[in-house]
Amino acid sequence: MAKSNLKVALTGGIASGKSQVSAILEGHGCFIIDLDVIAREVVEPGTAGLNELIENFGNSILSNDGTLNRKYLRDELFKKGRNRALIEQVLHPKILHKMKAAMDACTQGIVIVVVPLLVEKNLWQPFERAILVDCEVKNQIDRLMTREKIDQSKAEAMLLAQASREQRLQLNEHLPTDIIENNSKVTDLKEKVDELSQKLFSLI
Repeated sequence: MAKSNLKVALTGGIASGKSQVSAILEGHGCFIIDLDVIAREVVEPGTAGLNELIENFGNSILSNDGTLNRKYLRDELFKKGRNRALIEQVLHPKILHKMKAAMDACTQGIVIVVVPLLVEKNLWQPFERAILVDCEVKNQIDRLMTREKIDQSKAEAMLLAQASREQRLQLNEHLPTDIIENNSKVTDLKEKVDELSQKLFSLI
């Protein structure tokens, strides 16, 4: 009997091209759940997530309009491992709860969940397959410097906070994994993802 849906985790290092790949897959009719989007939703004004962060760190984490100043949180609080662990303890259960609810609501088709920390947090249990967007570290650093308007040392530090490229490439020990290499032109990337989409739809 054919499956009615397929749950796929999409991951990759920072600035590897996950958003581009998920946008192409969405264009092919895949349903996209993005944990970066959910992470913003759980800290909107009035949410338990934001209120708990304020309890722990005070109002200095807020912008003038009452929203979370994400850059301040990243720059100041992530400098201390204890703070980072506390932020994750507050937010990760809320993010995963919303992810599960969104996945449960998708009963048909290909469900692609963009999970940046799939490898770091061993989050493969809900998924049947994975897509890894892989690129050379130099390209990640160049893209980060351009995108975030930061210098090379800061870009390198952001990369060091994540799993290494080598650790991600071992993902297939846990899930059947399709690797999309993203070092060249956007047209090449689209071609690869178009082929992958056909493969995924053939599995349901």
